[in-house]
Amino acid sequence: MAHLIGVDVGGTNTDLVFVDTEAGELRVAKVPSTPSNQADGLMHGIDILDVPLKEIDLLIHGTTVATNAVIERKGARCGLITTKGFRDVLELGRRDRRQVYGLFGDFQPLIDRQDRREVDERVSAQGEILTPLDPEEVRAVASALAEEGCEALVISFMHAYANTGNEAAAGRAAREVWPNDFVVTSSEVLPVVREFERTSTATVSGYVQPLISRYLTSLGDRLNEGGYVREFLVVQLNGGVMTASVAARLASNTILSGPAAGVTAGAAIAVDMDIGDVVCCDMGGTSFDACIIRGGQPVIANEKYLDFRIPLSLPMLDVDAIGAGGGSIARIDSSGIIEVGPESAGADPGPACVGHGGTEPTVTDASLVLGYLDPGEAIGRDEGVGMDVELARAAIQEKIAGPLNLAVEDAAEAILTVTGAKMAGHVRRNLLGKGLDPREFSVIAFGGAGPVHVNRITREVGFRSAIIPAYPGLTSALGCVLGRLRHDYLRTVNVALDTLDPAALGTIFDEEVRKGRTLLKAEGVPADRITATLGADMCYAGQAYVIQVIFPDDEALSTDSISEAFEAAYHERFANLLPHAGIKIISTRVTVASTEDVPSVADLVSAPTDTSPTARTTRAYFGGGWVDAAKYRRGELPAEFRVDGPALLTQPDSTTLIEPGFSATVHPTGNLLIEANT
Repeated sequence: MAHLIGVDVGGTNTDLVFVDTEAGELRVAKVPSTPSNQADGLMHGIDILDVPLKEIDLLIHGTTVATNAVIERKGARCGLITTKGFRDVLELGRRDRRQVYGLFGDFQPLIDRQDRREVDERVSAQGEILTPLDPEEVRAVASALAEEGCEALVISFMHAYANTGNEAAAGRAAREVWPNDFVVTSSEVLPVVREFERTSTATVSGYVQPLISRYLTSLGDRLNEGGYVREFLVVQLNGGVMTASVAARLASNTILSGPAAGVTAGAAIAVDMDIGDVVCCDMGGTSFDACIIRGGQPVIANEKYLDFRIPLSLPMLDVDAIGAGGGSIARIDSSGIIEVGPESAGADPGPACVGHGGTEPTVTDASLVLGYLDPGEAIGRDEGVGMDVELARAAIQEKIAGPLNLAVEDAAEAILTVTGAKMAGHVRRNLLGKGLDPREFSVIAFGGAGPVHVNRITREVGFRSAIIPAYPGLTSALGCVLGRLRHDYLRTVNVALDTLDPAALGTIFDEEVRKGRTLLKAEGVPADRITATLGADMCYAGQAYVIQVIFPDDEALSTDSISEAFEAAYHERFANLLPHAGIKIISTRVTVASTEDVPSVADLVSAPTDTSPTARTTRAYFGGGWVDAAKYRRGELPAEFRVDGPALLTQPDSTTLIEPGFSATVHPTGNLLIEANT
């Protein structure tokens, strides 16, 4: 396909890229997000790209609709039908608490207790049906929930992963009386052990499904009205993509899709620059997202908590997020210490400096006051967005500098110091928690705010170097067009390796691969362009937590080959083995993906070779004083050009700050390589 559009909708801005793979053309646009209806900002961005929709072959979309619905508790009203005696599994959860100290909490389940009902059925952990299901009871309960105003229905029974019979029968019975298509069964979403996590994941899916379905349908209609005739694709939390019709059914897979697209782009950039181990750090207006990439492949996670006691247990890119973005609000806590985030000024009213009524000081305000941003180079300035230094100074003076008796510049520097420590600590914990040495990694920093803070993160974490993509503020949008159609499947087997029947395991893998192939073919992927990767979640007998193991694709499954793969993965993770302990396979893991060609970043982006950059002079505040700093337009910098700090490199989608003691060199790919001066 020649003409592609990638769209990433963030909390502050909506980013778009247009790619012409035949001509090697790349166009970009960044417009303010429209939280009330994300489609408005998306359609406006397409107008800015100035490409007729009838000429677009494919549009790929990363969305925050599902994520925001869970975080803001704005999903659909759901009913839950569960096994008798387990009505409160969502509130029982695991032994945890929001506050480290104290016995209070404020957990709010996605489904109120009045909308949770029980039916008489039971399946054993071995899959034996102990109490058969009465379909009439299910129909009666479902009818009552619908009459009381529930829009979606979730069904989650005990041990449904071991035998789906009762739960599948309940789903069929409920659909006979439910007024719409929003009926979710846990065994369809996540057929794995752990009742709380499985029920929570199914609940999240039901909670966001009506919103996602309506949004995707509405967006599809608007695109069709504009001349786009194909079905568009949606980015998944595993970094792959799926058709909009599948996304409406697998709604929970759209959570965290924007950050996942950024990681996809980061992995491609690392491969282009021949750098194997990197950490992607995406700092936008609201959050700071980090993901580790090893050998060009992002680390995969089994579970993320979307909020306190709301786990989502699906195969996903291991993106960890904290509230530290350009719009994060700085404040003084009760002990007189500066705190930053997680509250954000968002797109409306935004930082104080944009003049839309915001009065709280943000990270962006602090960066502007210190001269790290050029008021004339505001992101979105073509949309009427500006940056007023005096408004930023006033906000910091009133809320931070005045109460602490500091100069405004020193207060702003303190805000960025706190922000940097928060981000660096987050990244360092992720690396060290996996037994990884930060000094062996580089950081790829992107998002509108990432390049401003990359020197601080590099220094405090101890990275060997930093990389800034050619379009850092649009990297996630670029990642949308790099994703492949993909689906992941898990199934609990819970079997000891020494009693394993490899043929039975092979049968399970064949069934899962067949399921994925069928879905990909329905999405338009040719049969000869589909590949499958097999693996499992495994542990030593007696352990409560598992590690992910990928099985070799060049040899037949056997107890020996599985054991060798597990021991290699375990040793890499923990640097030792337990040779006398038994090994268990908890769940099978299958990834089925398209192998069709996707664009290469290196073919679309490169550094110019015939430009003569001109440096201007600006003033920036470092270490307690103002100094002269060079300022370049980044698009004018040719390959191999070196810039020593302090310097600002401006472009429409972001600004890159080079602090004193660092230098940046333009890589032939168009990316910047930043290193500490020796």
